[in-house]
This record gives sequence, C-alpha cells and structure tokens, in this order.
Amino acid sequence: MLHIHRTNNVDRCLRQKRKIPRFEKAKDRGGYLLILNLRKERKIKVGKLGRVHFREGFYIYVGSAMANLKKRMERHWRLRKRHHWHIDDLRAVAKFHSVLAIPSSTRLECEIAKAISKIADWTIHKFGSSDCSCNTHLFGMVEDPLQSIAFHRLVHHIRMGRSIKRNR
Repeated sequence: MLHIHRTNNVDRCLRQKRKIPRFEKAKDRGGYLLILNLRKERKIKVGKLGRVHFREGFYIYVGSAMANLKKRMERHWRLRKRHHWHIDDLRAVAKFHSVLAIPSSTRLECEIAKAISKIADWTIHKFGSSDCSCNTHLFGMVEDPLQSIAFHRLVHHIRMGRSIKRNR
C-alpha cells in the first residue's frame, strides 16, 4: 500500500514560504501500472470502442492521476463502481493482480506507455488513450509481468533512472 506522509521538509518550506521540492509535491500524484489477469479469452464491450477481443493473459494498464493517486489506485481494486474509463470495463471481468505507483509531479503516462510497448506481447488498439496521441495504454503479456526481468528493469528505470531536472 502506498503511504503518503508530509515530511518536516514540507512543513519547513510552508513556514518559510519557499517552493516545495519537486519530490515532495509528487507524493500523491503521478502515474501507475495496473496489472490484471484475464483467465480466458473473451469479447468485452468497452465504451465507444464497442466489442473488443481480449486474449487470455495479463494486462498492464498505464494510467495517471495528477491528484489523489492513492485513491485512483484503490478505485481499480474495487469491482463495485460506476464505469467511467475503458479500464473499468476490463476490470469488471478480469482479476486484480497488482498496482504499482510511479509518483511524479509531471505527466509520464505516454512515456511509460511507449516503454511498456517494447516489452509487451500484444496491445489493445486505442484503449485508454482517447485524451492523447498514443496508440494505446493497455498492453498484454502471456506471462506474469511481475515475474519478468525486463518488466522489473523497466519499472526500476521509470521510478529511479529518469534524470532530475532542477530549476536554478
């Protein structure tokens, strides 16, 4: 579970009316990777996309929440909810497997989707990407991505390896 705490550094910055460092601002916003497991092949009605064919396997959805990241990730765990996004339709029939937070004060969703596309076995065209120019934000894998070295390397790079730009 993602724990969000204000640090003494944030309190000090607020008292001194200084800018809060980027890493502090990112604590409850950023991207996430939702991993679902679909145990059998099926066609599912997905919003305006209509009936979409889904292979049996694991699905990685790249999402973002530029506010309330923790709540967004918890929402995907629940089955009983109003369907708002494409992923809600898949989540209704697929088993929740995991969700990984990628805290960031900037939008990384498209950058992450591009990286995931390089290790995925297949994609679902136009899924979850109606508000950007990406081909998709949903990727399929035959094997559990949490057992994949390539997936772990990619997540590590996204979380830790990106260069930090500082305003001076």
